Amino acid sequence: MQDDQRIIHLWQETLEHAFLEKATDVHIEAQEEFTHLRFRVDGSLRTYRRIKVTYHEHLCAHIKVLAQLDIAEKRLPQDGRLNFTPNTTSAAKTNPQKIDCRVSTLPTVYGEKIVVRLLTNSLGNLRLEQLGYDSEQLFKVQSSLNAPQGLILVTGPTGSGKTLTLYTFLTLLNDGTRNISTVEDPPEIMLSGINQVAVNEKSGMDFAKSLRAMLRQDPDIIMIGEIRDAVTAQTALQAAQTGHLVLATLHTNSCVSTITRLRYLGCEKDVLAQSLLMVTAQRLLRKRCTFCTSVGTSCNYCKNTGYLGRFAVHEVLKLDSEIRSAIESEVYANDLLKLAQDQGMNSLLKQSELYVNNGITSAEEVLSKIGCVS
Repeated sequence: MQDDQRIIHLWQETLEHAFLEKATDVHIEAQEEFTHLRFRVDGSLRTYRRIKVTYHEHLCAHIKVLAQLDIAEKRLPQDGRLNFTPNTTSAAKTNPQKIDCRVSTLPTVYGEKIVVRLLTNSLGNLRLEQLGYDSEQLFKVQSSLNAPQGLILVTGPTGSGKTLTLYTFLTLLNDGTRNISTVEDPPEIMLSGINQVAVNEKSGMDFAKSLRAMLRQDPDIIMIGEIRDAVTAQTALQAAQTGHLVLATLHTNSCVSTITRLRYLGCEKDVLAQSLLMVTAQRLLRKRCTFCTSVGTSCNYCKNTGYLGRFAVHEVLKLDSEIRSAIESEVYANDLLKLAQDQGMNSLLKQSELYVNNGITSAEEVLSKIGCVS
């Protein structure tokens, strides 16, 4: 009983600290002698504490119970959800904030590894202007969102903030006059007035099947959490071609590579050219810590990393007649990139250089997330 109470207290304390440090993920990792608890903060992992390896199974079992997972199954990965209410602020007593968490388990040599992702429950007052687009990019985004039909893609690697960008787009579009539906794996933020569908691969409810069913529900706007395969890509383009505004994410590195990827997925060049409205690619870069930069000593704010907080940097490609003609002509990616840049598209690297020159981030940070600063 004493050990059980210790594990319960340990887990609550871990989540409290993760919440305070604005961590996106908690990693529980079994090693030979210790179990490591680590937080992902501003995109980087940092060690929170080590615990005796003898507590590892008890901690994993406690988390799995909370997430309604099978505690007897240790040989196969499992996925679940849990929630907790932080008690770390005085406001929590009068206005408790429930944090949803996504749980993933994975068998490893020394025991199960668990990753718990802390999900933001609300967009708060986040507006389009706060996403990090410059004025020219913002105009392209707004005009694309005002279009009655077409495909808008938000691209970037995992952890680049794509979902938050998409949810902000949906919040702007959710004016009460249109039927908006999403298909996600899983929904991360519950949006009032929007029909959100969770993918369930085990039951056969995948992205493609969900999307086809959704098209029979008289939708105006559709959001696809991720385009993963050729069928979903082609169905999304068909929906965009037949009077729907479709928003989706795709794991590609840049705007031009997105078009190459869609070609690879079998999308017909003429359908792609006519249906694609806009592609925006993004990364999250860490900000220099202003506290330790000014003081020059050990910093408790950034834990001596030199960085505190993150911001998004974007490149935006809004298709016009020249870009559409180039896609139909199947020009090479380098030629398409040059055409886009001639028309004013700043690359992610070019946009990042502005922040380096202004001292907001560092060349090293840009190098690690995007590439060399020229």
